[in-house]
Parts: sequence; C-alpha cells; structure tokens
Amino acid sequence: MEKGRNVHENHRQRMRDRIINGGIAALRDHELLEYLLYPFIPRKDTNPLAHELIARFGSFAGVLSAGMTELSEVPGMTSNASLFLSHIMEIDERCRHSYAWNARFPDSYSVAQYAHKLFADMDTERVYALFLTNDAGVAGLWEVARGNENSVTMSAKSLIRAALDKDAKMLYILHNHLEDRARPSKDDAEFTARVVDLFKGSGIEVKDHLIVGRKQVFSFAFNFMLNGKHR
Repeated sequence: MEKGRNVHENHRQRMRDRIINGGIAALRDHELLEYLLYPFIPRKDTNPLAHELIARFGSFAGVLSAGMTELSEVPGMTSNASLFLSHIMEIDERCRHSYAWNARFPDSYSVAQYAHKLFADMDTERVYALFLTNDAGVAGLWEVARGNENSVTMSAKSLIRAALDKDAKMLYILHNHLEDRARPSKDDAEFTARVVDLFKGSGIEVKDHLIVGRKQVFSFAFNFMLNGKHR
C-alpha cells in the first residue's frame, strides 16, 4: 500500500458520487451523518461513529438536536465535529428565515407556503410576525414567542413596537401547532382580537393570523375571525 495513502479515500469518493447522482435522498440517515463528519475527521472511518451517535441520541434528528457538550462525550468525536453538528439546526432555521427576504407575499396563500418551510420539523410551538412593506416585500421577520407542546404565551404589545421599528405597513401572524389539525384555540382567537384592536389607527394592517398544523393551515381572515370570534 502506498505510504500515507488514506485507506478510506475510495469509500468517501463513492459516497460523494452517490450524492452527485442521487442527491441526499440516496443516503440513509447513518450514511448522511457519516458524510457530514468527513471534513472534521479526515483520516478515520466515520461509519462506526455515525452508528454510535444515532444509537446514543435515538435518531438522526436527535444527533443534530444534541448540544456540543453531549456530542463531545461520544468517543471519537472531535471538538470541531461537535461544534458543527450542534449548530446545523440553527443553520437550517436561518435558511428558512432568509427565504422570505427575496420574496413577495401578495396574499395569505403565498404566506402559508412560506410558513410551511419556516415551521418544518420544529418541535416547539412558536409565533412569528411577518412584517411587509406596501408592495408586499419583507420589512422583517420577528419571533414573538415560543412555548412547549401545549401552549405558547404571546405578547400583543411587543408586536406593535417591532412593527413600528421596522416601518411595516402590513402584518401576518404565523403560529404553528404540533398536531395535524390547525384549529385555533380560544386563546388563539382572543390574542388575534387583541392584536387587531391594538393596531387600529396605526397605519399597519393586520392581514391574517395563520396557524400551521402538520397537515392543515387555518386562516383567520378566510374564516372571518380576525375580529376574534371563536367558532
């Protein structure tokens, strides 16, 4: 064998070829994790480590949701590999946020399409305010609140402060539910009514409150509920 040659070079190239030809979908979870570790563990077989990580944290998503300290405790993990994996979810969220900045949102349907991307795979309830300009461009995207699986506490007054700071002209409230259905609760309806009332006379129009479930989207505007009536 040639001195200094990386014995895993051919395997890694075959993995890259599979991605080139079939995309990320061509890889199983442990293979994708193995691939992600290549730059940070350059001269070792990362396949056993990928299996060990998934076994310890339960799934591919569990690995990416783990903290740097937890990842560093797994034998074979380097500090750079732990740092990278522990921040991938934040990178993914940044990508979903940035999608909005070059888009136009003329109606609730276009906003709902974006909201699906924004909330994809989130495991906590969150509320975002999408602030728009007069021409339906993005003035800002702001996280209002986040909660647990059962509820989220939302501050209406903080919304108007943020909207005025961003010189917004229109506002969409985006809110995810963790179950399949997107039916609003009484609290959701009351919060919407407070927001609409708060923005009266501000020059900023509350266009809609969209609740995104795993299989449904609920529009307060489409259901004539922006006045807060819960039905």
